[in-house]
Amino acid sequence: MLVQIVANALALGLTVLILPGIRFQAERLVLALLASGFIFGLLNAFLRPILQFIMFRFLFITFGLVLIVINFFMLRMLARLTPGWFESDGILWTMFAAVLVGLFGVFFETLLGLRPPLRDDRPEARSMGRWFSLSGAPVQIPVFEAVAGEPAAEQTPEVLVDHDLEERP
Repeated sequence: MLVQIVANALALGLTVLILPGIRFQAERLVLALLASGFIFGLLNAFLRPILQFIMFRFLFITFGLVLIVINFFMLRMLARLTPGWFESDGILWTMFAAVLVGLFGVFFETLLGLRPPLRDDRPEARSMGRWFSLSGAPVQIPVFEAVAGEPAAEQTPEVLVDHDLEERP
């Protein structure tokens, strides 16, 4: 949870540094960013799933662009919950901030280890298949390798269980 707070605080802080229309005014900037990261994390934990459920059909129609709208509403809620800290000059700046917070959030969550890797290259993972992350949910995809001694056209895919495959009759 602490790493998630830091990732949210970094995403918010970097967005404030880049966009001139977004301001973060506090006496103790680091403490305020961490507190805002905590509040933003709570909003992501409780409000985001409700908004995603409501906008589920639009998620596929817009190819995921509705997530920017959800981030927009989350930032507007953060601004209302932290008056005087997080301020925006207008709706357009908040929309730009929603895009950046979403991108930076994914980047910092991956960098800090909150999301599983897209590809696992450990030796023990090679025998299990490949792991991919789709929106934070790891999915295992089996690895198919050619069996020695069979022509390429007649090969049947097999899930690799052991690196020392036995010869087939």
